[in-house]
Amino acid sequence: MTSPIQEKVLNTVGDLRREPSYKGEKDFQTNIQLSKKTVDVLRNFSTINKSIIIEEGKFLQTMSVNKNIIAMSDCTELFPRKMSIYDLPLFLGALSLFKKPWLFFPDDKKVIIYDEDTKGKTTYYYSDPDIIVTPPDFDINIPGKEFHFDIPMQDLDQLLQAAKVYGVEDLCLYGHEGEYSICVKDKKNQTSNVFSLPMKNVSFEDPGKMTPERRNFCYCFKVENLKLIAGTYHVTVSNKSIANFASLSQSALNYFVALEPN
Repeated sequence: MTSPIQEKVLNTVGDLRREPSYKGEKDFQTNIQLSKKTVDVLRNFSTINKSIIIEEGKFLQTMSVNKNIIAMSDCTELFPRKMSIYDLPLFLGALSLFKKPWLFFPDDKKVIIYDEDTKGKTTYYYSDPDIIVTPPDFDINIPGKEFHFDIPMQDLDQLLQAAKVYGVEDLCLYGHEGEYSICVKDKKNQTSNVFSLPMKNVSFEDPGKMTPERRNFCYCFKVENLKLIAGTYHVTVSNKSIANFASLSQSALNYFVALEPN
């Protein structure tokens, strides 16, 4: 009969024996190397939720703990197994320890991160998937679309920077008598500092049904919920208290952000 310590040693030895060879051809069904784009997406997703479940395939998605942000993106890599990562920043930190990290998937309990050149390696164990908040089945074709506009990267950067400078929490979309603007402000303070820019390429989903009252609008987000990768976005605003930010810089990168009550 072996002791708990001996069991642990034997399990560790077994893990090492299942590691990939550093030489010869790789089995790309169990070994993958993440692109910088995928790592950047995961790093961004970690600001929305520190935990993530990566399903087998080429698709990444996450949802905030408060369930007011959903983000999703395709990726070029094929993940061969489901990964339940409780601490995504820690996992990304483990990747950063290696110059050219590879991921080896020996079983459904862990992933081994290794570097062919340095022969360095580490093992990351998955968590219980039941403790991780994940998005529900979700139709990206959101209902109740009201209008669309584009927000260039420069405009978004200016707005977020102005929010920091003024210490304000709200980003608001305004329509009034044919003029459309986007601004950051404190909507609870009538004397708040405001920074605004004109909205670009505004169009209505169904112009024939847009009454003058519906063309005059105010929709607001919390700035802290706009955890977007830097880039240009096409924005669709729905009367169902949600908006879709579809990246025009990276294909298949989408964020769905809840609107705040007025």
